[in-house]
Amino acid sequence: MEHSYLASVSLLREILDPLASLESCYRLVPGCDTVSVIRYGPAGVFHQTVFPVVHRIPGVPEDEGTLILMVATERSREFEGFWEPVEKHLGRISVYPSA
Repeated sequence: MEHSYLASVSLLREILDPLASLESCYRLVPGCDTVSVIRYGPAGVFHQTVFPVVHRIPGVPEDEGTLILMVATERSREFEGFWEPVEKHLGRISVYPSA
């Protein structure tokens, strides 16, 4: 079963920033229609995944007003260390995670 979440870029950054360590860190790269999540380590890029931008709220700062659709597909679950903290945090605040 795939879960999907609607989250702002700022919320995702809030979840990922505390996960930074000497071994790896995450960077969010907003684009026109997507937001890339890149996990870096000492040797460079470990992994990258991309989520579509589904809505932008006019008059709201870009990070807070850019909403992305995050779908936890079987393939994206290969992104080690990413989904567990994201789903733990979003699952607590989500009323209706979709299946």
